[in-house]
Amino acid sequence: MMQRKSTFVTIWTQLLASLVLAGCASTLLAADRAGAVSFVIGDARVQNAAGELRTLARGDAIDAGQVLVTGVSGHIHLQMVDGAFVSVRPQSRLRIEDYHYDAQTPGNNRIKFLLEEGVARSITGKAGAAAKQNYRLNTPLAAIGIRGTDFVVQTSAQITRVTVQSGAIDMAPLAGDCLASSFGPCSSATTRVLTAAMRNAYLELRSRNEAPLLVPAEKALDSPNLQSPPRPEEPRVSADKVNKSAMSSDTRDAVRDVAADTIKTKVDAAPPPVPQAFVAPVVTPPVAVVEVVVAPVVVAPPVVVTPVVVTPVVVVPPPATQFWWGRWSKYIRAGEESKEFVTATAYGTSKVELAGGNDVFGMTRSVGDVVMPGSGIAKFQLADSEAYFMSNSAIVTAAQLSGASLTIDFGGRRYDTAFTLNGSGQAAVPIQSSGQVTFQGQLLNDLNAATVLSGSLSKDASQAGFVFQRALDGGLSVFGATRWTR
Repeated sequence: MMQRKSTFVTIWTQLLASLVLAGCASTLLAADRAGAVSFVIGDARVQNAAGELRTLARGDAIDAGQVLVTGVSGHIHLQMVDGAFVSVRPQSRLRIEDYHYDAQTPGNNRIKFLLEEGVARSITGKAGAAAKQNYRLNTPLAAIGIRGTDFVVQTSAQITRVTVQSGAIDMAPLAGDCLASSFGPCSSATTRVLTAAMRNAYLELRSRNEAPLLVPAEKALDSPNLQSPPRPEEPRVSADKVNKSAMSSDTRDAVRDVAADTIKTKVDAAPPPVPQAFVAPVVTPPVAVVEVVVAPVVVAPPVVVTPVVVTPVVVVPPPATQFWWGRWSKYIRAGEESKEFVTATAYGTSKVELAGGNDVFGMTRSVGDVVMPGSGIAKFQLADSEAYFMSNSAIVTAAQLSGASLTIDFGGRRYDTAFTLNGSGQAAVPIQSSGQVTFQGQLLNDLNAATVLSGSLSKDASQAGFVFQRALDGGLSVFGATRWTR
């Protein structure tokens, strides 16, 4: 009897062990393969869900749910399953919370990272490019969404900084309207956009109750790349990619493979040549010849002919366009003639660079450093615009701008703009925005403003362009893009 009982216990124990092992195996199989280690040096380890650490080696597989940990000398480079690249620099902890790549159904792609501390770099792959609304990198303070991007993040429990090496990102503080559990960029009043056009600058967030602040290049002493420099083995960001998307054709976010005639404006074309001012020639009529007849007694007085002076007519050509925009493909409805946003990369040219963007619009401008007057106030006139009332990410109706004004105080480095949006069946919406003009000519709205605005001056400060968005009551929002001249 005792022998039979012992045998039964043994069999039952083995069965339980088999079930446990099977359960573990199914759990391992259920975890999505995120990528593999392409380079590793120094103190570099990976932590599994049970909290166990093991040393990494080149070629090791990395799964969703694992945490990459580096010491003082550690560097880890990952080649992700969708072609993306991730770098974890020294004294960092990067948790791969989710990484699911579905080449057949791009809408199922999901990518989520949590950078608990340290510095990490992310270059978007196919999954992020196809479904940027499902990409998120969180820090203890901030949520970062992408537009097909190469960016570097530095974080601690007290501060988060991010710099963009190509493309653009959206950054917002984690809050009730921006949850860490969500995917994609947050659309809130405190969301800020950073593009590669703002080269060497970075966004900095120190509190969840504030909006990220732009730190210009001349004050960027704590840039993530300076605090934790990249290894030579990381992909380089060449000079010609700073103003264009640094991704391959499969990993672009802002670029789409569309024909040039489907673009709002052919951004690859050089600005139209400015014709020389035409000066009408001065036409002097011939001097009338008057014959003087001398009579025997009477002498006729001389005839004085006054020449006719013709004032030259100067023909001044209209200013060449220096800003272009379009909508992201998600907001292009079938059959309509509206144009999709592209960057210069679509045409292999570097004549334009990103100037601003939001959830609906992307904007570019002619390449060149902005040269601003040191003083004076300039008033700009609205030259072109496109705006919409939106509901649940769908266009409700087109909007027109009226009563538009834009003033730039060059001495005070400030801007003020105001206009009214009108649409069929919609109540008129007054828009007003004020903010700073950075040394690079970027227009950035003040903190806690109802209207989120981003844009730029042209390189000669003769034009301005910006995109804007504002949430309204009843689930409606307004989005628009504008170009101004003076």
